[in-house]
Amino acid sequence: MKDLFVFKIFKLAVLYCVLVVTCCYGRLVLANPSEVRVSDNAINNAVEMTGRWNQGPVYASVTSGNYLYFGSSGTVRVVAVEKDGAGNAIAWEEVASIETDGVVRDMIIRDNYLYIADGSGWLRLVNVKSPSKPKLSGALELNSEIKAIHFEGERVYIAAGWDGIHVIDVSKPNKPELINSAPSKGYSLDVVVKDSIAYVAAGHDAGLQISDLSEPNKPKALGSHPIAGSASGIDTDGRHVFVVNMDDHAPSLSIFDVSNKESPTQVAAEPLEYGAERVRVEGDLAYVAGVANDAGLIVIDVSDPTNPKKLGAWWDSTCSESVTIDNQIAYLAHGDQGLEVLDVRKPDAPTVIKHFSAAGHVRGIDTQGAYAYVANGYRGLKIVDVTDSANPKDVSELKTYRALDVDVAGPFVHVADDWAGYKLIDISDPQNPVEIAALDTPGYAEGIQVIGHYAYIADGEGGLRILNVSNPEQPVEVAAVDLGGYAYEVSVHNDIAYVAAGKAGLVAINVSMPTSPIILDKYKFNERKFEARGVELKGSHAYLAAGYMGMLVVDITSPNDLKSAGIFESKRRANNVSLFGNKAYLIDSASVKVLDIRNPEAPVYIGERELPANGARIHASDNGVYVAGMESGLLIFEQ
Repeated sequence: MKDLFVFKIFKLAVLYCVLVVTCCYGRLVLANPSEVRVSDNAINNAVEMTGRWNQGPVYASVTSGNYLYFGSSGTVRVVAVEKDGAGNAIAWEEVASIETDGVVRDMIIRDNYLYIADGSGWLRLVNVKSPSKPKLSGALELNSEIKAIHFEGERVYIAAGWDGIHVIDVSKPNKPELINSAPSKGYSLDVVVKDSIAYVAAGHDAGLQISDLSEPNKPKALGSHPIAGSASGIDTDGRHVFVVNMDDHAPSLSIFDVSNKESPTQVAAEPLEYGAERVRVEGDLAYVAGVANDAGLIVIDVSDPTNPKKLGAWWDSTCSESVTIDNQIAYLAHGDQGLEVLDVRKPDAPTVIKHFSAAGHVRGIDTQGAYAYVANGYRGLKIVDVTDSANPKDVSELKTYRALDVDVAGPFVHVADDWAGYKLIDISDPQNPVEIAALDTPGYAEGIQVIGHYAYIADGEGGLRILNVSNPEQPVEVAAVDLGGYAYEVSVHNDIAYVAAGKAGLVAINVSMPTSPIILDKYKFNERKFEARGVELKGSHAYLAAGYMGMLVVDITSPNDLKSAGIFESKRRANNVSLFGNKAYLIDSASVKVLDIRNPEAPVYIGERELPANGARIHASDNGVYVAGMESGLLIFEQ
């Protein structure tokens, strides 16, 4: 069984300006100062963003009074909560939104201020005294990863991966100041602070770490305790600390007595099947946001910390990210699926009473006419109207297993649907897409291209699969090719299929007779950095996104004898490439790079644009350059 667990530029007018704020109709837009600075470099005007479909997975939520705030990619959605006389939530209505240029990783709210931990490396403070009219107060660039946020006194504490714990003075909300970045062993994934003592879930093999941050400029490591696998989430009631981990062998909710900070003692461990991302403790109950076989919400009785007892659970196949509790209502950040609102008054039977939809990871993109067709991960196919690229609009959605790539041909979208193989969707009415056929493949369908009556599927470990789709309602596999590697993407031209096959390199296959394909040659490097992940063709050259080797240009004049022609080196992993005119658009793990390829043997760097999160694929067309930005949504650039 396959595992279910399976992100207009303009010149700087004032030197010390750090933010641009536009507020109207309850919508606050926060412009990233780092992007303003980049625009001052003329070379980067070659990469100009014109719009963003700012939808994506939900990682965090927070409540205050009669309002709920939850992040969806780079948008914080503000929801008014109607409560009855007993304080029980009975109705929800969205009233505003707050947009950032990154991805909302975590949030906390104190004294009318919402603190947003933005995955683009920013802490943002928003005044929500009037929640329907949020106002930006201040921001601080941290230049690091941001995983979680906690508040105590007049300080914010941010778990920052390898950078430990950032300690930030927020006594002046309009001017937050970094006091220090306190080192912590391991990779800080979550933090909770009590009486200036920081308890850190420190990732793989580093377990629980405890530090005294009463003097932030003189942090003092106190104690630690090993935990199997990756310690990912943490909470405390003062005397005990509760840690969840993810591990193949010993996943659990681990409970520690921390009365002696220098020598924490594990007093219990409630077993899980795979593990969890986060835990929140309210009174005598621990609420666990689980993943994989624990996906959903798990409720555990911790009234006796030495003897925890699982009471009940709500399960779903999509992993959970975090959980917030408000008066026996659990708000479960449910990743690609959105936000679940659960009634937990009966902890042995949590029940969903409300669902807020969101978007999944944007993994693939194709365009036709006024529409962008988005492979949206676990949300399936999304159709977005991009007539006005500055204001993309949702049109429709069709759920599939896990859409990774799409190819539009006439009235059909052909979907590479990961574990579920191939899906064919009728889009003759874009507002009502209909699945008309499906065919399983043995691997993980990663990429797809349709030429005439044949669909060519890069099927991961399943190699290249060739389907006859002349009868749309009955696709038939007619051939398969074992590539000796992992097939990520396929591009077909002049009866030759070129497959980016991971460590096996670029594989040229004669498909003039689709029922009898023949491997002609393989182009690869026996180097650790090399991995063929994406390929696009132009004339007598193939342009290969080759992992940490950057972009390789391959001479395909003779498909039987593939030869090196040129290279553009990249320090980051090159994931995908698309061509338009004399330009190549290269996606690496953090940016879009634009290259002049008039001389294929010597690509010339033109400019680049940082991305809010890792990019999956890129699609250049007459109407613009579209980036499948994973958790950061769909990003649109001018050519």
